[in-house]
Amino acid sequence: METAVSNAFAQANSATGEVTNWTGVTGAQSLTGSVDAVSSVEADGIWSYALSNAAAQGNALTVGASANVDMDIQQSAAPGSRVSGLSALRIATYAGHTVQGASAAANAVQVSGSGAHDLQLSQSAEGDVSAGASLDAADAQIETFAQGAQAAGNSLTAGGYEGNPVADVTQSQTGTVEAVTEADVRNADYGGVAASSAAGNTLTITNDYGYAHAQGSQTNSGAVRATTTLNVGDFGNGLVAGSANAMGNSSLVSNIGADAYTGMAQTNSGPVTAQVNFNGGIGGSGVGGTGAALSASAIGNAQSGYICSECPVSLNANISQVNSGPVRAGVTAAHAGQIGALTGSATAVGNAATFASRAPGG
Repeated sequence: METAVSNAFAQANSATGEVTNWTGVTGAQSLTGSVDAVSSVEADGIWSYALSNAAAQGNALTVGASANVDMDIQQSAAPGSRVSGLSALRIATYAGHTVQGASAAANAVQVSGSGAHDLQLSQSAEGDVSAGASLDAADAQIETFAQGAQAAGNSLTAGGYEGNPVADVTQSQTGTVEAVTEADVRNADYGGVAASSAAGNTLTITNDYGYAHAQGSQTNSGAVRATTTLNVGDFGNGLVAGSANAMGNSSLVSNIGADAYTGMAQTNSGPVTAQVNFNGGIGGSGVGGTGAALSASAIGNAQSGYICSECPVSLNANISQVNSGPVRAGVTAAHAGQIGALTGSATAVGNAATFASRAPGG
């Protein structure tokens, strides 16, 4: 087989709109059942690329706006609900390159474009969310592999060019949010990369040349886990990299060319765990290439604000962060043969706040 491509996309409730004149949008979305997206490929040999992507969302709203829009939105995922995205590849003998992506979110809103975006948003996630990317090539040779898994209970992404996003947000997450990547490869000739990322609540505003504003609250009491596991025999000509990132609450406001404000109250009481496991030099001659780089980070509450370093603008912040949940990050690594370098880092932080200026193109 030359190339294999598999994509799976599932949504329980979805609304999409394009705004060209001033518009007011109100609505509510509710999830009480299960949403599953599964992309699965099994092959003996694939000479070029094996591509597998899976994306699942419980409640989804996407708006593109070239004019002013006022929004009042409620999204909820009930206890017992489940949202999962799974990408699974099984290779028997050979693949040129494998690329996998998996994502899952109980509640997701995306607003982009120009104009003023006045957003009142309430998101509540009480079910479970999971995203997983699995590569089973324990008896196979693969030139390179790449994996990514991303899971979130509640998610808001806003911004654009010459926009004015103003968001007043309430996010609450009580379920289990988990992202997992796992690769079992006999010989990854030129190496590979795997990354997992999980967040209870996440808010991201990236904007250019318009006022940006985020305020409200993020509360997480559920378990948040990100796990990356790499079992690789040989990778004689490359690097193997693995990362895991877990956050109870995350908020980012980045603005270029205009003032910005961030004022989220973040509270995390749930366990937040990031773990990377690496086992090299198994099932083969045990040759490691340039090396293996492994990192894990776990944060109870994270809040960041960035503005342009060369612009006459200001960043105002009025934040609150309270963490009472256990936060753990770990890396375990072993190699049975020869390897150029083996590095690992693990960082666990209860509360993190970063405010900085950066170059417009940086």
